[in-house]
Amino acid sequence: MRLSSVVIAAWLLALGQGVEASVIQLYVSPDGNDSWTGRRAAPSSSGGDGPFATLEAARDAVRALRRTRRWPQGGVTIWLRGGVHARTRSLVLTEEESGEPDAPVVYRAARGEDVRVSGGRDVRGWDEVRDPAVRERLDPVARPHVRVADLRAQGIADFGTLQRRGFARGGSAALELWFGDEPMPLAQWPNGSWAAIVAAPDGQNGGRFAYAGDRPRRWRDASDVWVHGYWTYDWADTYEKVASIDAERRIVTTEPPHGAYGYTPGKRFRFLNILQELDTPGEWWLDRTTGLLYFWPPSPVERMRAVVSVASEPLIALRGARWVRFQGITFECSRAEAVQVQGGEQVEIAGCTVRNMGSSGISIQGGRRHRVVSCDLY
Repeated sequence: MRLSSVVIAAWLLALGQGVEASVIQLYVSPDGNDSWTGRRAAPSSSGGDGPFATLEAARDAVRALRRTRRWPQGGVTIWLRGGVHARTRSLVLTEEESGEPDAPVVYRAARGEDVRVSGGRDVRGWDEVRDPAVRERLDPVARPHVRVADLRAQGIADFGTLQRRGFARGGSAALELWFGDEPMPLAQWPNGSWAAIVAAPDGQNGGRFAYAGDRPRRWRDASDVWVHGYWTYDWADTYEKVASIDAERRIVTTEPPHGAYGYTPGKRFRFLNILQELDTPGEWWLDRTTGLLYFWPPSPVERMRAVVSVASEPLIALRGARWVRFQGITFECSRAEAVQVQGGEQVEIAGCTVRNMGSSGISIQGGRRHRVVSCDLY
């Protein structure tokens, strides 16, 4: 975005009045407006000025201040007001938006306010499942409880791609679901436990394994089935796409390269992403063709926020930035990292909460004297 000459003039006027001896304070609020100066914590009574609406506007304000060559002695503090600051793309910070050694740029939660930088979108419009074909596929115990929401009708059309993930494999996650800030499990079997590999007919690296029982016979019309397992060692788990299930011989064949360290009899795994296994409170399944999300809420769906992840880039991406700090902010519900630091110097994440991310929480690649201090990551 490009800041107006009026906004820039207001900052230059403040600097000319001696504000450079203290901290320049800017504000960002979900109820703000990027055409305002960002110098007020709340909208004015006339509605003509107030906080910014986006982090990009605050970033561009910092860039404009840097170009004046009159950096404030106390640096710049950008106060984030309470609420959800929704992200679909990275806030990218470079050397142009950096601070100075004793005058950093600080992005900070307003005191006493719950500030969330989120890569998710709220899901609304839940309804009973009325489609007879879908109801017939659901377990009878689940039919009265499962709700459905049309994601496409709510502007959510990018669901990401389920892919091989786990031990030594990174990348962004596909769409995930949280309810009341807790992660919800993709519809799976067994529930709360594991199945065991009975045999590896073609050897450990043959790409096939045998299971016990006849549960998969229930899964007619099932496609895009996955398995998650600790296939050989209990410190190396991966998610693998199922190529085929031979229900007569009880054999699963996966797409290559077939798990971490192959398949070993006696090791644990589970099946997932199966509508017919949406049979326990909390489980969900997404029809990627129609965009319909099916969910058995563990409590009335109207009482808590249901959120799906939509952002597939780091929420904050620092590229050579220096002397920047994030403080007291909750980063949540993204398919990628919360904060990704590449190069730069003395970036600090302090007293933040990082939760419900689809990849790493905080990634630091190169640079010097970066710090993660007193954060809760889960």
